[in-house]
Amino acid sequence: MIIRTKILATIGPASETAEKIAQLARAGCDAFRINFSHGDPAQREAYLRDVRRVEAEAGRPIAVVADLCGPKIRTGPIVGGSVLLVEGQELIIQREAVEGNAERISTTLNELVDAAGAGQIVLIDDGKLRLEVVEARPPDEVLCRVAVGGILSTGKGVNLPDMDLALSAMTEKDRDDVAWIAERDVDYVALSFVQRRQDVQELRELLGAGGSDAKIIAKIEKPQALAQIKEIVDAADAIMVARGDLGVEMALPAVPVAQKRIAALCQNAGKCCIIATQMLESMTVRPTPTRAEVSDVANAVLDHADAVMLSGETAVGKYPVRAVAMMNDIVSSIQAYHDEHLDLRRRVADTPAALVSSLAMAVREIIAAEDIAAVAAFTISGTTARILAKSRLTCPILALSPESATVRRMCLYYGVASVQAELREHTREVLALAERFAVAQGIARAGQKIVVVSGRPLGKPGTANTLVVHTVS
Repeated sequence: MIIRTKILATIGPASETAEKIAQLARAGCDAFRINFSHGDPAQREAYLRDVRRVEAEAGRPIAVVADLCGPKIRTGPIVGGSVLLVEGQELIIQREAVEGNAERISTTLNELVDAAGAGQIVLIDDGKLRLEVVEARPPDEVLCRVAVGGILSTGKGVNLPDMDLALSAMTEKDRDDVAWIAERDVDYVALSFVQRRQDVQELRELLGAGGSDAKIIAKIEKPQALAQIKEIVDAADAIMVARGDLGVEMALPAVPVAQKRIAALCQNAGKCCIIATQMLESMTVRPTPTRAEVSDVANAVLDHADAVMLSGETAVGKYPVRAVAMMNDIVSSIQAYHDEHLDLRRRVADTPAALVSSLAMAVREIIAAEDIAAVAAFTISGTTARILAKSRLTCPILALSPESATVRRMCLYYGVASVQAELREHTREVLALAERFAVAQGIARAGQKIVVVSGRPLGKPGTANTLVVHTVS
C-alpha cells in the first residue's frame, strides 16, 4: 500500500545520528527539517550529510527543509534566571537592554516600545503570561499591567497579536543562514513569520543571488498573514500552517478555521500544504498519543494536507521513531475514508498550469471509468506531478524526472513516489520507462493499466500535453 500523506520530521538531539535518521526514514519519514533556531553551522552540516547518506543507502529520495528563525521576539536576561509576576502588578518594558526583575524587563525587539499602544496585549511564554499595555511612553518604555501572572524566565517568546510591526521576515542571522543554505543541496527553505508576499519575494531574490533554486515554504504564524493569505499562497511554493505561534497570536478556536481555509486555498492553487505543531505532542514524553491527537492528524488529511510535520516529538522526544510510525499508521488508516468522500467535481483552478489541470481532470475521469493501477508522469520541474497530487487521485502517482532536485522536492507531494530517470527522446520510450519503474516500485503488474502523462517536446518544462492509457506488458 502506498501511503499518500507525507511525513516531515524535525532533527534534534533525539534523532541527530545517521542511525536514528535511518530508523525514522524506515518508519515512514519522507523529509527532514533542520531548525535554524538551534545549533550551529557545523551541526547543521552534519545533519545534512547524514540525511544524504541515509538517502543513498535507502535508494530513495529524501527532502531536506531548512527552517529559518525569523524575527522571533524574546525576553531579555532576568536576574537569577526567573522572576514571579503577580496578577495586577505593573511591569515596565524598556527599550534599552537591562537585566530584568519584577519591575522592569527588556526584549530583543527595541521597536516594541514604538509600536505599542494603550489597551494592546503582550503575551509571553506561549501565552502563559499576559500583559495589558496601560501607557505607551515612546521612545523609552511601555507601562503594562499583569493580567495573567506566573514565572517569567530569560529568553521566553514574546507575541504581539495587536501590533502591526513593519519588520522584515528575515533578520541578519537569517540572511547569513540563507547564504549558507544557497551553497548546499537543500530542497526547501521555510520562512518564519511571513506577513506579506514581499517577504517571500525577498527570500527568493536572496536564494537566486546565491545560485540556489530551493523552493520556499511560507509559514503562516501571524494573523497579519491571514489578511493577505491569497497573495502569500500565490508567491510561495508551499505553505505551512504553523499552529504554535498562530495559536498564541489569535483566539485558539479560530485556528482550526484558519487551517481549513489555508488548506483549501492551497488545494485550489495547486500548492503543497503542510500542517504542523503539536500533532502528536504527548509522544514527546509518552509512547502513545492521545485520542484527540490522532483525530487531529486524521482531520489534517481530510483537510487535504499534503504533509504533516513532527517537531519536538522527533527533535527532543523520548520516542521519535514510534512517533513517526504512529503518524504513518494514522494517515494510512484515514486514507480509504478520504478516498470514499472525495469531491470529484473539484479541480485545481487557480494554478497558471491550466492545461495540466485539465489533464488531471481527465485522469480522474479515466480512473473513475477504468481499473487503473497507477498514474505515471514524466516531469522536468515537478509541476505535472504537483497538480496531479493536488487532484487527490485515488491511485499512486509515479513521478519520473531526470533532475535530482525535482525528485527530492516531490517527496512532499501527496501520493507521489518520485524516481530519477534518464531523459528520453520519444513518447514510446517514456511509456516503457514508466512501465519499468511502476513494476519495480510494486504499484503495477503485467496486464494492469497505467495512465502516462508527459509533454512534447520531451525535456522542456511546462509542456505537459500528452495522456496515454497503457497496458503493462
